[in-house]
Amino acid sequence: MNDLCKEYEKNISKYSDFKDKAELLIKELLIQNKLSFHKIESRIKNVDRLDEKIQRKNNKYSNLDEITDLIGIRIITYYEDEVDHIAQMIEKEFIKDEKNSIDKRVLETDKFGYRSLHYVVELSLQRKKLTEYSRFLDLKIEIQIRSILQHAWAEIEHDIGYKGEFDIPDKFKRNFYRVAALLETADIEFINIKNGLEKYEKELKQNFINKKTGDVDINLTSLRAYAKNSEIVKSLDNEIAKSTNKKLLKSFYIISNDVQRLKFLNIRNIKELDTLLISYQNKIVAFAKHWIDKDEEGEFHRGISLFYLCYVLIGEKNELKLATDYFENYIFSGLDSEKNGKRILDTFLKISKI
Repeated sequence: MNDLCKEYEKNISKYSDFKDKAELLIKELLIQNKLSFHKIESRIKNVDRLDEKIQRKNNKYSNLDEITDLIGIRIITYYEDEVDHIAQMIEKEFIKDEKNSIDKRVLETDKFGYRSLHYVVELSLQRKKLTEYSRFLDLKIEIQIRSILQHAWAEIEHDIGYKGEFDIPDKFKRNFYRVAALLETADIEFINIKNGLEKYEKELKQNFINKKTGDVDINLTSLRAYAKNSEIVKSLDNEIAKSTNKKLLKSFYIISNDVQRLKFLNIRNIKELDTLLISYQNKIVAFAKHWIDKDEEGEFHRGISLFYLCYVLIGEKNELKLATDYFENYIFSGLDSEKNGKRILDTFLKISKI
């Protein structure tokens, strides 16, 4: 083992501590800046791997400061366009080593797996003044930023032992490039889908604020946008919470099961849903009041009125099998569905007499 490896091994706890601190710092910065990420991975270089690297480079290193990948952190994003947003944050919060940082997305346009951004950074001058970082003033970190699809490709490359174009037998190259093209296309299309959904949601929000429900189909996106911007939903949620003596949270909880419940009842568009909420508003509040134990502690997410609308509509049909099937499939499977189905019908009967 050469002298540099011995020095590294002697100080390895310092490198390990800095790795942990840097990973935590980056995670906190991402959250503070509201930057979405899938995962953060970190590692310090194995001593044997360092020895191999030094020998492979013909002992060109004279001190450990010249080796910039002793600490590695990888940030994996959901979408490829998030890589640049995170890169901007890294440049703002750390000192970037321009000489050793490289954007492999630009230099290797015919590759997929290694189309990640590689930054070598050190702590900012402000952080170097802080006592908690005083041990790490001379240490650098290699930060890789790439999308989850780029990461998946790189992991598969690593597993099969492929390190570059010249490592692949010619008869397999076409297959590799075809898969690479598919994954890169998928990365682009996922961004297009995300942007399209965001635009769709903004348009829906504006329409619902202006009370233009139109013939918008009910799906998870449209239902969430409607629930967040509907005055009747807001009013009913408040009335239900007040009449049942429960706390109403600020957050909405609209899930795919809510969409399925409405479709089970043949409610297919937002205009129809809006009309039903207005028509049945008194029964919705009354049903919730009779269904829920007032003395039992609890809280509701906003959008709870949609849940009780479905109960009211099921109760109105007065069919035990329908009510039983509804409870079994859309409320709680295995929890004495027939008994609860009958309870739905009985509760509706009670409020109908009021």
